[in-house]
Amino acid sequence: MHRDYKGIILSLLLCLYLPCLAENEFNNTQVTIYNNDLGLIFQEKEIALSKGANTLRIEGVSKRVRPTTVKLSFPKITGQYQLVEQNYLYDLVNTQKIFDKYTGENVMFRLKSDENISGILMNHEKDHVILSLPNDVIRILATENIIDYEFPSLPGGLILKPTLEWNIQSAFKGKTDAQLSYLTSGMSWNAEYILVLNREENEFSLNSWISLNNNSGTTFENAKVKLIAGDIHRATMGRDEYKVIPQANILSMAQKKVPETREIGDYYLYALPNPITLRHSELKQVSLFDEINGKGRKVYLFENYSTNEIESPLRVVFRIENRKENNMGMAMPKGIVRVFKRDVDETLQFIGEDQIEHTSNKDTLRLTIGNAFDVKGKRTIIEQDRSSKNAETITVKIEIRNRKTTSAEVEVVENISGYWDIKKTSHDYQQQSSSRVLFPITVKADSSETISYTYTRRW
Repeated sequence: MHRDYKGIILSLLLCLYLPCLAENEFNNTQVTIYNNDLGLIFQEKEIALSKGANTLRIEGVSKRVRPTTVKLSFPKITGQYQLVEQNYLYDLVNTQKIFDKYTGENVMFRLKSDENISGILMNHEKDHVILSLPNDVIRILATENIIDYEFPSLPGGLILKPTLEWNIQSAFKGKTDAQLSYLTSGMSWNAEYILVLNREENEFSLNSWISLNNNSGTTFENAKVKLIAGDIHRATMGRDEYKVIPQANILSMAQKKVPETREIGDYYLYALPNPITLRHSELKQVSLFDEINGKGRKVYLFENYSTNEIESPLRVVFRIENRKENNMGMAMPKGIVRVFKRDVDETLQFIGEDQIEHTSNKDTLRLTIGNAFDVKGKRTIIEQDRSSKNAETITVKIEIRNRKTTSAEVEVVENISGYWDIKKTSHDYQQQSSSRVLFPITVKADSSETISYTYTRRW
């Protein structure tokens, strides 16, 4: 079905007049983006006030603005004005609303045959329009035959963009700076990392990109962007009144410079070095830090619990110490780490990915890459003797088989509940907590290693 609404748009633009500030006229826009669907907008603009009553409109604000968080101030004339009333106008223009507003009013249509028809709009449906013509004639038109719709003006109450409106009582006359701030949904960011291992899997190179996602419903031109890493507490909200579905997904790459990092409260703030434009329904990426080269350690993990018996591949884990001595030592925001390895021809192959939480300086990154193909473990309960109602003695055998052509560094972790005591063991172990025991072993290429131990526990 063909519809040409050029006539509608032209009429609206010719007839519309609003005393508002366009969003691209702000001389300072700052956007702070949080991890959890939240953005803080701060904008400055010079405006003219007259003495007495003023009506100020600012259009182009976020469609998902939280109206109760809006704050307007005039810092240079403090005490000389009063904000009497604040309104958020979001009854936006669309085709259906215009037809609804003009039901019962005179409109003009142009057909494919170049015939112009004028009459009172009685009803507008998906496929038909009903008009009342002079002499009590009713005409039903198929919308597929209409190529142009003309309306005399923008119906009252409809606006082109979400708009904030204030009634201001001012004792000041002249130009002054206005500052606007508000919280909005529809903005988020996340970090994504690319980790490349060398062939020996003991060294790495690490790159990171920050992905900025703007689904707020508006564009912020030349904005100074800051990012907050951390889990801020927010009061439970009801349903989102202004939720929108993104219509596009455009990927753009910003200039590669390292953001400034600093603590703010109990969170970390990353200030991007250059102003950027955040377009609605756009995914933009900026560099978090330059490439890092350091050392890491791959281990095969076999973790078990109390009396379970299992046979399975071992988990492959790559560990990185986030320290200056390892060319790192920075606050790393949570995000997905994608791991690649160099092949014999120096091409990269994807070998797994994991998500890290916010990682502080001197913490350890533990990346689960996947499950080993050639390194497997089998845990068997050899003997279980219940000596009383609340005590038992258990003997465990753990076999690790390595079918690789290289040796495997393995960590066998045993989680034991209750009050326990290891009486006899074939290998040295480390007690990591009141319920966790670690057996670190090295299994040579194409061989196996068996751990056996006996413990008593009470409950």
